[in-house]
Amino acid sequence: MLRHSPLFALLGCQPSRIARPAVSSNTPASFALLFTGSRHVTTRKQYSTDASTPAGGAIKAPVTKNVQGNYKVETYISKVNDPFTNLAFEEWLFRNSDPSTYILFLYRNSKSVIVGRNQNPFKECNLKLLARDGIPFVRRKSGGGTVYHDMGNTNYSIMMPREVFDRRTNVELICRALHELDIPASVNERHDIVVDDKKIYLSSLGQYLKVDRTSLVTKGVASVRSPVTRLRESSFTIDHLSFCEATRTEFLKRYAYNTWRQNLEGEPIVVDQKMIDGMEAVKAIRDDMKTWEWMYGQTPEFSYQLEKSFPWGTVNVTIKSKEGLITQVDLDSLDQSINAPSLPLTALGIGMEGQRYDAQGLDLAVERIKDEAPEVLAPAGGAQKVMDVVRWLKEEL
Repeated sequence: MLRHSPLFALLGCQPSRIARPAVSSNTPASFALLFTGSRHVTTRKQYSTDASTPAGGAIKAPVTKNVQGNYKVETYISKVNDPFTNLAFEEWLFRNSDPSTYILFLYRNSKSVIVGRNQNPFKECNLKLLARDGIPFVRRKSGGGTVYHDMGNTNYSIMMPREVFDRRTNVELICRALHELDIPASVNERHDIVVDDKKIYLSSLGQYLKVDRTSLVTKGVASVRSPVTRLRESSFTIDHLSFCEATRTEFLKRYAYNTWRQNLEGEPIVVDQKMIDGMEAVKAIRDDMKTWEWMYGQTPEFSYQLEKSFPWGTVNVTIKSKEGLITQVDLDSLDQSINAPSLPLTALGIGMEGQRYDAQGLDLAVERIKDEAPEVLAPAGGAQKVMDVVRWLKEEL
């Protein structure tokens, strides 16, 4: 059995693997403003057209960028606080609304960490702490950095035709709304909204976004860390509702100038659970965002180097991963009792390849050894060494 197993073939045909060197209530105590990712203030692709679209499928936009005018506008305020649902609805809006329409979408999420489409969650957030506290991480369909959400911050999304998009104009719009609420906000050179040169943000972000993994090298997009503050430090009266009202007013003034008062007298489109229940496309996007294939399988390629000393010897390991799967393991382990590399640990490294980059993947690697090459665990202490390393890696991954 042993000599015919795929794992034994790897052990027998690649001896170099053995000795290879390892190289709130409605008025929460704090209130923050947040836009998370490029979709919130970004260009807008023209995914769909209607019968009134000119020949050729392109909608003619104003030649001058983002001028005050009278355009078709829609404003949405969500009463749903589930982060998967709000981000799925935002994605649906982006892909299915009339691309000539100017859209404002305002929402709050329950506690969650949001990562960008091309980011590495193992590098960006403390996944173990999130799991311990029952807080999900959500991978957006758009780019951008990693942010922390809870009911103490309001998120805004502005969508408009690609040709007229101007990031600074839209953040200045938000600044004007904050000025109406007596918040001395301004826009810095990176087009961040700041108060006293600090980005507006939350105090809880530190514990969930603090990850000490300097030896994890990823091809993903890294978040830019900035000094942060809370709006409540500048105003005791600002809350979610007042910010939404002020922002909606400024949005209508900017993009529906002649009719903004009339529009303001009307109600925004309310996104509630009943509305979501009737939108199969939104639910499909939400369900997809919860899958392992999207949450972890979208993770860009990375490598992670680790080292640990055990009573029986020292282990150096380099794990390479892509799309959530372990693609290569270089495991250098010196067994001091025999002054030679440990064959059981070499088998573990080979067994890890092809598994998911998580605790379950490590367990399956052990099962693979037991099924395909149990003899390598027979030497005294072999099985214990494997379990020691597996427990250690589960803490580190």
